[in-house]
Amino acid sequence: MRMKRSNFAYSLLIVIVAVATVFAQTPAPPAGTTSGTTSSDPTTSGTSEVQKTIEEILEEPTTTDSYRYDPQGRRDPFRSLIGPAPKLEGGQRPPGVPGFMIDEIRLQGIFKTRQGLVAMINGPDNKGYLIKVGDKVFDGEVIRVTGTSVVFRQEVNDPTRIERFREVVKDLSPSGKR
Repeated sequence: MRMKRSNFAYSLLIVIVAVATVFAQTPAPPAGTTSGTTSSDPTTSGTSEVQKTIEEILEEPTTTDSYRYDPQGRRDPFRSLIGPAPKLEGGQRPPGVPGFMIDEIRLQGIFKTRQGLVAMINGPDNKGYLIKVGDKVFDGEVIRVTGTSVVFRQEVNDPTRIERFREVVKDLSPSGKR
């Protein structure tokens, strides 16, 4: 008997909650409207109210200074963490090998010394220069010298690439002359 009474109480509670939920979701009819009004009056007044609201929005003056970002001491996420790269123009390049671009260099020879392999290059000024691993050029550095080639690490400023560097290999004997 006790079990039947508790089941009945739970069932009654579920029904009451369901009915309360249904009544809470149904919107109450707006005050002051009667069932005899035509359907064109509310839509016309609603449309005119929307039109007034649109006109008010369009009439508001728009200024470009309406929003300014305040970093509050935080760093700019679009600036490089390493620091700004020096902006050197064509006439402001350093003299010698540090002023040569990788594309302007021609590999002339490679020879072995006690310190390791050294490459002989021809610069854009048509003079010969010696380079070894670690030497800097204008847009990169020498990372490897082998018996037949020199490998440069070139800095790439391309936002679509994940890597900021690419390897450029200059062969002693170009593939077309083999």
